Amino acid sequence: MKAIVLAGGKGTRLLPYTIVVPKPMLPINDVPIIEIIARQLKYFGYDEVIVSLGHLSGVIAHFLESKKEESGMPIFSFFTESKPLGTSGPIKAINPTSEDFLVINGDILTTINFTELMKKHKESGAILTIGARKTSYELPLGSLELDTKGFVVEFNEKPKLDFIDNIGVYIYSKKVLDYIKDDENIDVNVLTHRLLQQGEKVFAFREDGPYFWIDIGTHADYSKANEEFSKIQSLFPFLER
Repeated sequence: MKAIVLAGGKGTRLLPYTIVVPKPMLPINDVPIIEIIARQLKYFGYDEVIVSLGHLSGVIAHFLESKKEESGMPIFSFFTESKPLGTSGPIKAINPTSEDFLVINGDILTTINFTELMKKHKESGAILTIGARKTSYELPLGSLELDTKGFVVEFNEKPKLDFIDNIGVYIYSKKVLDYIKDDENIDVNVLTHRLLQQGEKVFAFREDGPYFWIDIGTHADYSKANEEFSKIQSLFPFLER
């Protein structure tokens, strides 16, 4: 099976680290996050991985090439963006041959089951499946509900709001590429709206039971990922050496 890792972003929220180190190369417990993702993909049967590159592309490519002979690593090929293409534009440019393929952001750690994700995608009949999770957010202040004249009709103290989050893991069917223009800079949220407007099915995969997920997009999240990883490393058996 084939997978695409999106690793071309500049990681501006992680400056100054990302001036010299691309975000997917930042280490989690001494292992670059892109190596964790690569080994995870191989573990779940994705033996061919295309890495979409941009910022400091040579650093990532050189590192992965140095790892290609190690066991537990997939076969790599690379696509380098000549200009930013967003989170879905590179998929069109790469144009993978598989009918269904996994796409993952190169800055996330998750224990979601990639095999079950592909299975549910095929069962759903959707052309795009988005990995999702339910999260709750507690407002730090009280929330007021008003009538049309501005009078308070309800006072909710620090209410909790539930959301279904996009976790940055997808299954694309080949048909999705028909909705992306050549050389188009387009993000997955815009693509999803486009698919829905055309009557296409988009499925959200939510794995039963709790699972770990975090991205490393900010300094706080990167620190949290390193703090928590030692507690859940047993959930990443493909890293055992």
